[in-house]
Amino acid sequence: MTPTTFKRAAVAASALALASTMAACGADAASSSSESGDGGKCVLTLGTLGPLTGPAADFGLSMEATTKFVAWEANQAGGLKVGDQTCEVDVASHDTGYTSAGAANAATEFASKGIKFVVGPLGATEVTGMKPVAARYHMLLAANGFGRNALEKKYPLVFHLGPGPFQWAGPIIDEAAKSFKFQTVKVIAPNDQSGDDIAIVNEEAFKKRGKDVTRDSYQRGTQDFAPIVSRLLRGNPDLIDFASSPAGDVGTMIKQLRDAGYDGVFSRLGGDSTAEITRVAGREKMRDFFFYAPVDFADPRVQEILPKFKQATGMDATGIALGWIPGARALLESISKAGTIDDAEAVAKILRENDLNDDLLGQAVWTGEEEFGVNQEMTWPFYMGLIKDAQDPTYTKLTPEQ
Repeated sequence: MTPTTFKRAAVAASALALASTMAACGADAASSSSESGDGGKCVLTLGTLGPLTGPAADFGLSMEATTKFVAWEANQAGGLKVGDQTCEVDVASHDTGYTSAGAANAATEFASKGIKFVVGPLGATEVTGMKPVAARYHMLLAANGFGRNALEKKYPLVFHLGPGPFQWAGPIIDEAAKSFKFQTVKVIAPNDQSGDDIAIVNEEAFKKRGKDVTRDSYQRGTQDFAPIVSRLLRGNPDLIDFASSPAGDVGTMIKQLRDAGYDGVFSRLGGDSTAEITRVAGREKMRDFFFYAPVDFADPRVQEILPKFKQATGMDATGIALGWIPGARALLESISKAGTIDDAEAVAKILRENDLNDDLLGQAVWTGEEEFGVNQEMTWPFYMGLIKDAQDPTYTKLTPEQ
């Protein structure tokens, strides 16, 4: 048994049916993050949120599935040991519509249910909208927004579940240059914070490497992409980067660009939704495409978890869903070690000390000080995913931008 496996086994101890344990669910179980059911049953409810419908649903459904999976893991092991009680882990979901207001509404709804711990949100605008409301209710967010203000000192209960484009955009561009020749680049994303913030980081990364870059935008919710495709074709750029554009939008634009005769390279240096993009565009249309990938699907550790993920969530695992699992596990480990399901500040203190060693993705490091002024971003190893000549994706492991 590895040290990490041993630690997780201790965290998710076998459920106790003894009456004395059920009685121990008293003080914490009657308050915020838990419920007192039959016999004083202790239930820890994790909130999760994101766009569960629409062109960006791949993001929200993946976040929800991650949360359901780690809850399932804990419950399969008998429950989460918290102090002298063992808690069932439940999940409450909220569809944000990928908006700031939707995320703020979710925070209010979670607060009304006494939820103190949230996995998400993930869009920059969602994180911005949720942070002040969550702070008011002392709610800990294990978020994954790629915005330039994703973490802030004034919100010490906000953590980042994985690396952002500050860490991986540059290394992926450098690696991609070994497979593709590109000098002229167009970057496009929706014209809101969830689009602009990532597009600007990517633009700067390309410029730092001497590329000729122009940045474009479009209205989120656009249905007619013909005018956007026409703009992207002007100048026949070597590379078009879709940044954090929703998967459905990206697939549609790729298909229309190829149909219009574009023969260059595509990239998506935002969250990984490659399976959904491929479904919409078709593999032949994708043909030369590189992307940020949290995991290598050929990794035996990833292959081992896929059937369990499907059993737990009812959906096939996406790269981003798998990439968020270690951070969500770290949250549960910290709740267990802190011995409380109500005190987010106490859990945050323990979480900051987590060694970030996970059976699925290995060893991570805490980052964020340079970019945000707060060292609360969990950076696990990441990959450049590569589709070349319409073949199956390959993955190259990379290290963060230093």
